[in-house]
Amino acid sequence: MTKGTAVSHRHKALWITVLAMTALAGCAVGDNPENKADTLFSPQQFAYGREYEGQVGGTPSWNPIPGVCPPADIMNYIAPRAPGRTSVPDSHMRYSPGDRFHILVPGLPEFSGEYAINADGRVILPFAGEVKAVGLTNAELNETIEQAFLDANVLKESGAHVAVRPIQYAPINVFVSGAVFTPGRVAINNLSDTSKLGPTREQYGDAPLDRFVAAGLRAAGGVRPDADVSSIYLVRGARRYRLNWRGAFTGEKVDDVALVSGDKLEVAESPCFQTGLIRPTQITPPGIRIFQSNLTVPATNNASSSIGQFSGSLPYGTRFLQALASANCIGGTMSTNARRQAVLISRNPKTLQTQVIQRSIEELVRSADRDAVNPHLMPDDAIACYDSSVTEFSEVLSVLGQATYPVNQSANSAWYLFHLHR
Repeated sequence: MTKGTAVSHRHKALWITVLAMTALAGCAVGDNPENKADTLFSPQQFAYGREYEGQVGGTPSWNPIPGVCPPADIMNYIAPRAPGRTSVPDSHMRYSPGDRFHILVPGLPEFSGEYAINADGRVILPFAGEVKAVGLTNAELNETIEQAFLDANVLKESGAHVAVRPIQYAPINVFVSGAVFTPGRVAINNLSDTSKLGPTREQYGDAPLDRFVAAGLRAAGGVRPDADVSSIYLVRGARRYRLNWRGAFTGEKVDDVALVSGDKLEVAESPCFQTGLIRPTQITPPGIRIFQSNLTVPATNNASSSIGQFSGSLPYGTRFLQALASANCIGGTMSTNARRQAVLISRNPKTLQTQVIQRSIEELVRSADRDAVNPHLMPDDAIACYDSSVTEFSEVLSVLGQATYPVNQSANSAWYLFHLHR
């Protein structure tokens, strides 16, 4: 092998490096996601203009007007109460399938004991047949059972009475629709394994706090930011009630009522996206699941960046910048990691369309208080980080160095053998 041959190998390796750098640089360039000007669900995620710069001085002045949505940068906005009167059913707890109670018949111990309501909503009484129990209060069930025993001549003396006392209220199924994150049939008031065995000593009465409206809304994922919380409808049989739940966010009194198996909750939609509803309450999710990707410098893989269960489960109300900090996308070497980009991938629950927006992390840090720049995250959103052009260039050089290593080694070996045999 001649000296010129070895040199030509080195020239080839150099040309391969230059061509690969050009190709990789071209592949690294892509179209930026479109920041849409408007959306039916969350306009504050996409309004990226600079029409408002006064958030440092506090909440901008804007008088809530029914039916008129505020600008995207209005903070902690809650729509005014919808006009019209609300109606609330009585607050009595009513029986549902699976509920257990105790019947006391003085002087007739064979009829006294613990009973449960069947799946069809009836109670089987000895020698008195079956009576309907679902939807009845304890006083109404007491009267119904006593009358059944009288009709069956179980109570021979007309002055005899029956005492019905509740023991344990069971889980129930209710239906939730409208402006909630996961509408459908939900189960509430689920019992622990210990409570399923019943009380360890004789006791009567139960306080099923998870059989109320709030529990049903939470089980359906919580209300969305476009919910009209002053118009939550309870449908029970042929009756329809309108409940007001603005107090969950403002501290006013709420219309919380006990639910019965088969009840329906319908959450009306507001025309406005309300940032004031994006925080943990009784009827919003306490936390949200976020999918995160951080294949960047300073973190080269998700394991080393500690992206796990807890960094992906964030409090409801978390903003884009906070999630990026949780994913370790912020920081690193200033000279190489500046001008890094981040992408938010969110699915609109109203249109079921996936929307993608892009933000500069540097601008997010500088404008963290602007809703239009630093939006709130919704359940099951996904975020991803991208390196700056400086970091990308250094990565390209590193990859090319590994790719051209065999060629350079061959050229060096040829040069070494040439000198060895001279």
